[in-house]
Amino acid sequence: MTPVMAAAWRGHRDVVELLVSRGADVSLVTDAGNNIRHWACGGGDRTTVEFVLSLDGVDVNARNNNGRTVADVARRWGHRQLSDLLVSRGAQ
Repeated sequence: MTPVMAAAWRGHRDVVELLVSRGADVSLVTDAGNNIRHWACGGGDRTTVEFVLSLDGVDVNARNNNGRTVADVARRWGHRQLSDLLVSRGAQ
């Protein structure tokens, strides 16, 4: 997990923005196949998710090693409103 992923998971949008502005690579994935969007959606903070969705370089339908998309992760963690938001933005 990278620092920007950890900040996304914890819902620290301001830290995510700072790290991105300083060159954090948002295209990286963990050994489990999770990208920054997976982490943000698992954390459940809507403003962080909206910011992460605006970033280039990460496919909203990318699947982790368990085959889960970001919408799947949001649903798994009980974030139904985020799941609806993701689907409205093209997520599966």
